[in-house]
Amino acid sequence: MVWARGFGLANVEKGVPASPESVYGCASVTKTVVTAGFLQLWEKGLFELDDHVNDHLDVKIRTEFDDEPTIRDLLTHYSGMPTRVPPLFLGKEDALTLTEYIRDAARTVQPPEKSWAYCNTSYTIIGHLIELFTGLSYDEYLRRNVLGPLEMSSSDFEVTPNLTGLLAQGYKRAGGPEKPLIPSEPYILGTYPQDPAGSLYSNVLDLANFVIANLNWGVYRGKRILKEETVDEFHRLQAAPGKSRSGMALTWFRNIHDGHVMLSHTGGLPDYANHVAFYPELKIGVCWLSNMRDGSGWRPPAPTALRILAGEYPEVDSKTFQTVPENWEKIVAIYGDEIRKSHVSVQNGFLLLDGALYLERIDDSRYRVHGTRNDGYELTFEYDENGLAEQYDLGNDFFLRYVEEEPHIDESAELIGTWRGEYVDTTGFHTLELVIENESKATATDKEGKRIPLEDFKAESGRVTGGCTFTIPEEYARWGTVNEVQVIFDLAAVDGKLRGLIKTSEATFLLTLEKG
Repeated sequence: MVWARGFGLANVEKGVPASPESVYGCASVTKTVVTAGFLQLWEKGLFELDDHVNDHLDVKIRTEFDDEPTIRDLLTHYSGMPTRVPPLFLGKEDALTLTEYIRDAARTVQPPEKSWAYCNTSYTIIGHLIELFTGLSYDEYLRRNVLGPLEMSSSDFEVTPNLTGLLAQGYKRAGGPEKPLIPSEPYILGTYPQDPAGSLYSNVLDLANFVIANLNWGVYRGKRILKEETVDEFHRLQAAPGKSRSGMALTWFRNIHDGHVMLSHTGGLPDYANHVAFYPELKIGVCWLSNMRDGSGWRPPAPTALRILAGEYPEVDSKTFQTVPENWEKIVAIYGDEIRKSHVSVQNGFLLLDGALYLERIDDSRYRVHGTRNDGYELTFEYDENGLAEQYDLGNDFFLRYVEEEPHIDESAELIGTWRGEYVDTTGFHTLELVIENESKATATDKEGKRIPLEDFKAESGRVTGGCTFTIPEEYARWGTVNEVQVIFDLAAVDGKLRGLIKTSEATFLLTLEKG
């Protein structure tokens, strides 16, 4: 430990200053600690990383695909299961067991290893596997075998009496800094024991011990929690988009950052945001915890702090920074799909990503990003045989060159009737029933099954559009500051079905409805 300091307030109402001893909800940084304990069981030969997960589970991952996800797929977010957050309950008596939650949430929407999709449910499963392999609850196993040996005495998987006095009050805010802070009420994260995808409470001092163990190849103050070869497997690049040098280690995000391999993980709860990052070869790391989530946590300062700590804040070379590459015409394009588009353009002598991020050329394929997000990260272009950029890779995402496909819309389709289908969002899988009564009147069922009239509705010439307000179920509304969401439908009759998008202020989702 070199330096630690608190900034701001741990409790605004009481005027309690933040300190290095202040405890925060660690959110998804929990996953790295859970994985360390889980890999101890791999060392004992209780499973192989390429075992099918269902071979070890008592409640199975549901899938309609031929290939089943492996344990390695869980630990790299390539399982085929979608992004989903757990419900938030106000009391232990309302919480689910791990088995109950897995039975409801563990379901694939695409084959494993097809593409990366961040998946909290994978770590609910990892926690349950720890229980099945050891006969202990996952939290008790980790207390004994990870937190204890690493002397993380101010850490636990629930707010215990000895943490209560150190706990920073968490806050929400509905918008920018001009909006008031909203103190968050205590909650249970999904299950009890709390969901291992995000249940750890800790402070920067304890998390530093965990990072030190990672930097020392499994050893902290002479105590080994993982073998050196296990840490190597923990840290090595396991899965990457395309030809990128960045992607996933086991649980850790593994990126090329200012020329260094950087292992990191962010975390976000309704009222906490945090980030842990380290350069293994330089043996330096940074832990950052905060007691507010208003979006600023996704521009975390840990990578910038790493630059300062390394004394290597990169100088910008104008020859590579403000120089349009010779093959710019092969690069400039729209990338992505109907849900998520990304623009590479040339403006004022700069190569820009989405009009705001500057791309500094490293070589013909690789560029360094400069800007308000992904600053210092490496972006990779991939080319076809004619030298045309067909995709770019950044972090764990890849964006194919966008080719607009005009579906054949059946303008004579009979739209009046009842249409049913299913969509998935961050709160789970939802059945939707759309009843079209005439060209200007329809209803749709919300997430709770209530029938809601659509406003500004039109059903004509093979197209269906309209909007309404859905109520967010209470256990998921606690993630934000509102209990309703505006929903817009944009569908078209194609091949006897209604296909298109559900759009909200937060995200856009695919929807297919069948008549009957």
